[in-house]
Amino acid sequence: MAEHYYKFRSLQNLKRFIDIILNNRLYASRYDELNDPMEGVYLTNPSNGNIIRLLRMEKYKTRICSLSEDYRHTLLWSHYADSHKGCCIEVSAVNERELPTSVRYIEQIPVVNDMQDGKELLSHKSTVWEYEKEVRYFRKTSYLNIKIYRVIFGLKVSEDDYRFYKKLINAINPTIEICRINENDIEYGYIR
Repeated sequence: MAEHYYKFRSLQNLKRFIDIILNNRLYASRYDELNDPMEGVYLTNPSNGNIIRLLRMEKYKTRICSLSEDYRHTLLWSHYADSHKGCCIEVSAVNERELPTSVRYIEQIPVVNDMQDGKELLSHKSTVWEYEKEVRYFRKTSYLNIKIYRVIFGLKVSEDDYRFYKKLINAINPTIEICRINENDIEYGYIR
């Protein structure tokens, strides 16, 4: 059975949300479109000008579809699902041979002295991002084909909006489970 991962979305861009549900695909970004300004950063000897140019090209041609192993962390809802007014989509990749890479969270910027592929350059982040429990699908194309299992709506989605989105999703694909996150399911960081 395929692994299930989670994509958090704002509902502000309805066209992008409908594209995911209608076409069963997630957008894969270039590294410079991601929210971490230190994405793919590395140290190298400045005299390695040719390697630096090649590494930059490698990073630029590698596209990333970022997902999380967790849907319960409140910061994921706050940062990527419009402060709990968005949703989280439970998915798996259609091509089961296509495996995700778990992001390595590191404390020091890596040193690179020779040629590496884009996947290697883009599979680490600072430890401040650890809460994301991120996995990445690396692509050469702009989309990752997915199977959608469930759409989970945030705590702050109004009842009217929830009914609207539920009806919309059911009209497009009635096999997708639709629910709201339960307040007890969210990890707030407090001891209960």
